[in-house]
Amino acid sequence: MCLGGTRNPPRVSEIALIYAVFPTADEADDICAALLSERLIACANRHAAVISQFRWAGAVQSATEYPVIFKTSVEKASAAMSRIAELHSYDVPAIIRLGDATVLPAFAQWVRAETL
Repeated sequence: MCLGGTRNPPRVSEIALIYAVFPTADEADDICAALLSERLIACANRHAAVISQFRWAGAVQSATEYPVIFKTSVEKASAAMSRIAELHSYDVPAIIRLGDATVLPAFAQWVRAETL
């Protein structure tokens, strides 16, 4: 216990990273904004367009997509993934939890505080 009866917060050093791609920049931006306002993520990095190549409906296809890396607390990762899927326009969206990342403790504490 510190003076005044408060405790130091735990030194968290892991966050969850979630990768997803979207068919338009507007959809990516809208979903980022929704998850931020719902406090499911602390940060999102939307990248420039990429060309994705994939097999779909029995044929090889390609499409322009907009990748996003979402940063959230480990505790909110499942809820964030579910919400991305709910808002996503694809029937089968690629939403991938990349794993828990070891980061600077101060950054992890910020992520955790922003997703409470």
